[in-house]
Amino acid sequence: MKVLVELIDSQQILNLVSAMNRKPDKVIFLSNDPYVEMPEKDVMKKYLGCPYETMHCTPEMLEELLLGIQADDIEIDVHGGDDYAIAMATAIAKKHGFTLCYPGFTTRTMYTVRNEMQETSELQIPKFTVREIVSLYGGSVRELPEAVFEGEDRKAVHACNDSRRYNSKRWADFCLTMSNLAKKNEGQTVWKASESVYNEYRSIFRSVACVFRRCEVTEGKLYLEFANPEYKVLVTDTGVPFEYETYYQIEDSNYFDDIDIRVNIDWNGGVFNRKDPNSELDVMATKDGRLISISCKAGKYDQQAIYEVKTNAVQFGGELAVPVLCTDYDRRHSEYAEKAETLGVLLIQFDEMRAGKAAELIIDWMKTH
Repeated sequence: MKVLVELIDSQQILNLVSAMNRKPDKVIFLSNDPYVEMPEKDVMKKYLGCPYETMHCTPEMLEELLLGIQADDIEIDVHGGDDYAIAMATAIAKKHGFTLCYPGFTTRTMYTVRNEMQETSELQIPKFTVREIVSLYGGSVRELPEAVFEGEDRKAVHACNDSRRYNSKRWADFCLTMSNLAKKNEGQTVWKASESVYNEYRSIFRSVACVFRRCEVTEGKLYLEFANPEYKVLVTDTGVPFEYETYYQIEDSNYFDDIDIRVNIDWNGGVFNRKDPNSELDVMATKDGRLISISCKAGKYDQQAIYEVKTNAVQFGGELAVPVLCTDYDRRHSEYAEKAETLGVLLIQFDEMRAGKAAELIIDWMKTH
């Protein structure tokens, strides 16, 4: 029987990946903090494939604990320990012939030391989904009916985003008007409004004609019917078309393991209660166990937006997370770029977004961070 002893890391996904690669019969997660536990999550059961438990002990108690484990083979993963715990584990392993291991995520290498001889093997990292990584960090994705517009539906997204870019102020006014119409026509397939609405926004209605199956004025009344009932989110929420454009750039790269859009996360990780703290992340993706959290700003933004994307990324993806702020506001602020660099946030500005470089810049950034 092989038992793997894991010194719990603040990035618990690293413990999970390491345990998966070592393929033990049992895992003991060790922490010197009595309040730290490995989560009882479905993602743990899915990928670990063996029983596990959390035990608490100080480095001084480590030798006694290890000698009390009934196993033919004991391995110790020292990745999550502090310098003192690692030194103690190393000395104990040498004294009693235990195996030491250490996962190198940047090199995708598993390092193993047996009898003072080091061996290496390829570190296998599964294609974690956004929901799986979020759950490991204590959150839970709300199951909301969020549309993902693909195929012919992309034309509607592009039409709305082009119209928004042509005149952002006018687009914002149009969206506010459409939002009010949505409230007045709630539950109706065909929306009704006064002819003045059409006259006011005639050019926009024409530019986004593919959004509607019916858009006509009859006897002083405007009648609107969406070509797809879900299109209404594109014209009632100002920045949504830009969020989808960003999503497409990430998706079309075919690089990421999983992608999701407009993700609403319950911070408490349980059954969602309306009083629970929650965050809506515009676009999220995963790659090699890292969470990419993207905030999209179609209009003006400030330094607070940079702090927010950093906070949300770390909250639900740990220090390995990739915080990204994509902007479509055609002004450059050197102080914002400096703040983003200081906080470790990738700032993708309007000209780079319009050139379709979001995925390319994220991939390049991940190679050096």
